[in-house]
Amino acid sequence: ISSAASDVYKRQVLPYGGESMGLTPRRKQQGVALIIVLMLFAILTTITLEIIFRQDRFLTRADNLLQWDKRYQYAMAAEVVAQQGLIDDLDDDRNNNAMVDDCVEEQWAVQLPPTPYDDAMLSASVQDLQGRFNLNWLITASGDEFIRSPQAISQLTRLIEQTFPGEANASRLANEMADWLDSNNIVDNVEGAEDPEYRSRRTPNMPAAHESELRALLSFRLTDQPKDAMVWGLFTALPLGTTLNVNTAPPQVLDAVIGDVAGAAAVQAVLQARKEEPITDINSMMQLGAFNGLSANVKNDLASLLGVSSEYFQVMVDVEVDGQLSRLVSRLHRANGQGKTTSVFSRQVSPLLTPLEPACNPFYNADGT
Repeated sequence: ISSAASDVYKRQVLPYGGESMGLTPRRKQQGVALIIVLMLFAILTTITLEIIFRQDRFLTRADNLLQWDKRYQYAMAAEVVAQQGLIDDLDDDRNNNAMVDDCVEEQWAVQLPPTPYDDAMLSASVQDLQGRFNLNWLITASGDEFIRSPQAISQLTRLIEQTFPGEANASRLANEMADWLDSNNIVDNVEGAEDPEYRSRRTPNMPAAHESELRALLSFRLTDQPKDAMVWGLFTALPLGTTLNVNTAPPQVLDAVIGDVAGAAAVQAVLQARKEEPITDINSMMQLGAFNGLSANVKNDLASLLGVSSEYFQVMVDVEVDGQLSRLVSRLHRANGQGKTTSVFSRQVSPLLTPLEPACNPFYNADGT
């Protein structure tokens, strides 16, 4: 009986030799099903975590964009206030018949310290771009061409010698800048550089749009950078024919432009004259004794570069919201002619790598304050 029962058990329960494997078909199926369930659970868990991660990243990105836009809108509001201040100053100058801009008496030449506004902290300042050395002085327009100006190259060389480290080759940088701007593709000076010398860029052969183009020069990467980042506040890139405001220009720029032609005594005479009161007329300034040694033609050429008022300004605004910072740098053209408007011609969101520039000019006084 036991032998017959054993045969029946083998035929019905272990028809596939299960006695040697120790598993039944049903247990096999249950094991495979369990593995499938675990795999599905793992896949679903991975997908769920990925969805949560992406959603969190999306929400974080959206919040960052909203916060950035909030800071940008605050900065734009401060820009409008500064723009209105420049317009009010112009109206005041017209009413007083004194078209003069200086760093002492102008209402725009005041720095806004960190000031709370709703949930933000704002600070701002306005700089006079016509108190800086205009890189586009290196060329003059002749029809459709731009011709190098040897006098301006000498002036830029003098300024770089004063402000860059002693190892910098000021003459080479100035000549490369002139080649960068002039219309031809000829190296006019042994220290210049044109298209063949550049590997990854081409010279624009036209006026510079921003003073940062100085950094694109062939020799700039071989030049030690100024330790004081405020040095870049001595340079600008404005349209051809824009004059230098002698009331707002710092001593370094006055020395480069006036000192290169008339000597250090003339620079000191200008600094002394504007210290007592703003200079209101260039022709009267040129009658100072320090300029007597210049010929009439040299005086006229120098006077053509100088002015006592400004049309181009820069507004810098720092905004902090919830510990996050933004800086907006806007450049404005305030046309001094009747019926003309004040307009923004460039905006740049800049990283806060340096402190906010002081109002009017970072190097206005001889002691750098």
